[in-house]
Amino acid sequence: MLDKSEVERITNCALCADMCKHGCPVYLASGSETLTPQKIARLILYREKGFIKDEQGFFTVMFRDAMCGACRVNCIYGDFDLREFIHKERSEAFKKNILPQETRTRLENFARSGNPDGERQLIQKGKGEAGYLVSCSAYRDATILEAVEKVLDASGECQVFGGADICCGAPLYYAGDDEGFKKAAEKMKGEIEQRKLKKVITSCPACIKMMTELYPRVGLRLDVELIHLTAFIASLLKEGKIKVNRMKATATFHDPCLLANDRGITAAPREVMEALGLEIKEPVYRGKNAHCCGGLPGGKIGDGKLSGRVSAMRADELRETKAEVYLSACPTCKAALAAVGMRDIVELVAERISDG
Repeated sequence: MLDKSEVERITNCALCADMCKHGCPVYLASGSETLTPQKIARLILYREKGFIKDEQGFFTVMFRDAMCGACRVNCIYGDFDLREFIHKERSEAFKKNILPQETRTRLENFARSGNPDGERQLIQKGKGEAGYLVSCSAYRDATILEAVEKVLDASGECQVFGGADICCGAPLYYAGDDEGFKKAAEKMKGEIEQRKLKKVITSCPACIKMMTELYPRVGLRLDVELIHLTAFIASLLKEGKIKVNRMKATATFHDPCLLANDRGITAAPREVMEALGLEIKEPVYRGKNAHCCGGLPGGKIGDGKLSGRVSAMRADELRETKAEVYLSACPTCKAALAAVGMRDIVELVAERISDG
């Protein structure tokens, strides 16, 4: 049940002119009016008033949102965030066991292995008060991990940890498993404290969002500096701790939605690209107006076919720049946008590190 203030806020959204839909990647990729932010808000309001009889259909819609924050960026109501209301409904779906199959599969993997992908080896290397957290998405990409280790080796002492059952809990949060998410958050806090870290670096925007924004909502605060890898690399370049050989090529950067919309990090990746000598060719939708990559099936979007359509739309948008190189700063974005030959920016930095 929503309280009086929440009902008022969701009503404002439900009765809005719905112009934010023109920035919504799910609506643009699907063409479905049902999946616009305003229509989702109306469904939530109708369910609150007892008008919704088809629970299965209702929860299916709740799992078709990208949870990317595009509607919040374009919202006229200040700090309103529709994703918070969608999450409440996903939590109800989880309690009632009404989940998309792909989401259910990830949860089953988590129950068995402590992560959404299944059995995997523990990674623990190096020492120091700074640590690179290998996210679930980075663990799946050996090329990114090799590049990260090369950059970290050049920058000084830093631990690398992850794999096994170390996960920020994002898959549980997006599935609506609030209790499981809190347990994962508590475990992550323990993993960080056990290693006596003062700074945690990660490639995954979802990890950053969970640890900075959502852990406090379940009563947990991490007493560490949390920094995204691109911001870390940008600082290393500015401080002269690493140097790179410049190259001549045109490049387009895809802004990960959570990195741009929730963390406001859009300048650092471009600073790194400029340091590399790249000529940046911006896509039409960029920065906070960039469209979501679509993610992985069963992730933020529970419908695999729909996430694929969102990915295909974003790939087409990026191709319009006709750049020689396509870069992002999120392992999930790299995987979802493989059709354009997407690379993570750390890979290029590692290739161009200068010994002098």
